[in-house]
Amino acid sequence: MIVVIIIGLLASLAIPAFLRVRASSYASRIANDYRLYRDAFEIYYVENGVWPADNNHGHIPPEMEGRLPGFDQESPSGDFWDWDRNAAGAVAGVSLYGEKTDEAVMVRVDEILDDGDLSTGKFYHGPTRYTFELD
Repeated sequence: MIVVIIIGLLASLAIPAFLRVRASSYASRIANDYRLYRDAFEIYYVENGVWPADNNHGHIPPEMEGRLPGFDQESPSGDFWDWDRNAAGAVAGVSLYGEKTDEAVMVRVDEILDDGDLSTGKFYHGPTRYTFELD
């Protein structure tokens, strides 16, 4: 009986720590994906002098084929990546479209990319998406 109680206590300590590490890792992955996609779009802009045209979420703009690994696939949260050109309040921005991602995780992403406040800065939460504004 004592062994079961000790195992229960250890589990009650380990599970919250595991969940915190998992959320932090998840936020880092999303932030890195945002950076990867931001960099690809900015390279395109430098090479061509214009941003690619807006496209539907979950689809790679034709001009960006081969430059955005995983952009056309569902994110780990089940949301979709989106390129916004003169949409969602941004002249140019990379968005995670949908509301399946936990807001606490996205606040952590904002801390990594911007100012930690989803209502201000270059990374913000709109009605249906989290946008990282490029221009």
